[in-house]
Amino acid sequence: MKFAIAYNIKSGRGLAPQIAKELSASLQGKGHSASLVNAPDVESMRDALAALAKDESIAAIVSVGGDGLAHLVINACAQTSIPMYAVPAGTGNDFARTNNPLSVDIDFIVNRLTTETPVEIDLGLIRFERDGLARHEYFGQVLSTGFDSLVNKRANRMKWIRGQMKYNISTLLELPLFRPIRYELELDGKSIRSSAMLVAVANGPTYGGGMQILPNANRRDGELDLLLLKPVSKIELLRVFPRVFKGTHVTHPAVEIYGSKKIALRAKALAYADGEYISPLPIEISIAPKSLRTWEAA
Repeated sequence: MKFAIAYNIKSGRGLAPQIAKELSASLQGKGHSASLVNAPDVESMRDALAALAKDESIAAIVSVGGDGLAHLVINACAQTSIPMYAVPAGTGNDFARTNNPLSVDIDFIVNRLTTETPVEIDLGLIRFERDGLARHEYFGQVLSTGFDSLVNKRANRMKWIRGQMKYNISTLLELPLFRPIRYELELDGKSIRSSAMLVAVANGPTYGGGMQILPNANRRDGELDLLLLKPVSKIELLRVFPRVFKGTHVTHPAVEIYGSKKIALRAKALAYADGEYISPLPIEISIAPKSLRTWEAA
């Protein structure tokens, strides 16, 4: 079998290259082909992955890094016959936690890649405009706008802090500056207008390093889940925030949850998906059923 292993040289405090090389060596030791892929910047990696995804002889493209690299591999493999697998070696690792335990076990990963059959999952498809051009991009986990997207933006700038702590610190720094945002939403043609602290659209249940923003989101149910958090005081937001790690925040009276196949969002806000910047709103999001082959967690 032929594999391509893409890795981020900066992920995991430099551990990603080591993990990628160990995985390649293990696969080759079992008689498989395993090439290593890295690039100096995002666009170069995007181009390299797009070229790999045209090679139908590849058994899988493996991402060794965080959600940013996984997002690039998802977009390369979407709507192709080539499956992708995410090895957790970054900060958030939210897509990776749906593939495997977060502890990196090379033998476990090799066994899954070589003996288990991947399944088809849904993706979210975003349509937006950037630099005057119509664009589209897929996401595997969560698209965020509002307060959480600003936290994400700040967290991405914190290169000196790793893991979940950067999101916690970013939340505390962003909170005093934030004001509720006026949203216009269309959910399968139904219009909603509301001020909100945030609006999140989920294909998978977690983001931000394990925060269960929409714990019932299912990547195989043919539908996106949307959470709208109506305005609350900043003290109340701080009180409720820790509940997101267990998903119990969904019972709060300010939280509204909807299911939809097609969503339009308009507001003065930014959109991030899988932790990566997408564009300012307005955007359109739709479910792309069975558009990616991957491995679900055992």
